[in-house]
Amino acid sequence: MINKFLFKHIDNSALIIFRIIFGLLCFLETVGAIFTGWIKRTLIDPDFTFSFIGLEWLQPLPGNGMYFYYGFMGVLGLCIMVGYKYRWSTILFTVLWAGTYFMQKASYNNHYYLLILLSGLMAIQPAHKYMSFDADANPDIKQNSMPQWCSLVFILQMFIVYTYGAIAKIYPDWLNTTVIEVLMKGKANYILVGDLLQQKWVHYFLAYGGILFDGLIIPLLLIKRTRKIAFLASIFFHLFNSFIFQVGIFPYLSLAFALFFFEPKQIHDLFLKTKNPFTMLGK
Repeated sequence: MINKFLFKHIDNSALIIFRIIFGLLCFLETVGAIFTGWIKRTLIDPDFTFSFIGLEWLQPLPGNGMYFYYGFMGVLGLCIMVGYKYRWSTILFTVLWAGTYFMQKASYNNHYYLLILLSGLMAIQPAHKYMSFDADANPDIKQNSMPQWCSLVFILQMFIVYTYGAIAKIYPDWLNTTVIEVLMKGKANYILVGDLLQQKWVHYFLAYGGILFDGLIIPLLLIKRTRKIAFLASIFFHLFNSFIFQVGIFPYLSLAFALFFFEPKQIHDLFLKTKNPFTMLGK
């Protein structure tokens, strides 16, 4: 029964579009690290790196080596996006991204850890079997469907992320808005919204709204009647985080996961402008 549920074939358009977005965001993240000076500040300039226990041998490359390291990861991101040598590109990106994560603990970010998990999951996904260089070069692998577990594994992963995010916020300094107030003081000079962000009611809205969003967003996306409202809330939440906190690609990656909650027809109408033969057969 479980096997039949997990391996039932469903339309794969959500995974295909997600692969394209995921690869593009990986490219932007790695190239952005070069041009924003993050690599220089974090991996080149420091005289000492705080590597993880047992991984002391994992050190930044000398000279300009880390620029080439990240540049290569950017190329791999583009390969993932277009589905070129997809398996190898995704595996290599996962290994290299994990390498740079483990070589400098001082730059820890939970989003970086999440990207290791997601790129590892992408490496086992059949995301290259449609609209890809691999499928064009080898038509035998071309498919319009995928096992249902391919979608469920991402839904489960994001449920874990958001649920933990909600639980982690339930502590006194968050609940009395002390944390939010400290964070917002650094945003007082923001154009248009700087003064608004200093208001106490805004702090309470962000503190408790954050808990409710993290705790409820996945269940609300799973329910058809609340899906559109939940997605609109996601857009506001993640664009707010992107603008106010500059947290890299994570807000846009999170929005891309909404693909796995919507009907295949909606995805085709919005992104592909075609009908999937698999869906047309009613399978």
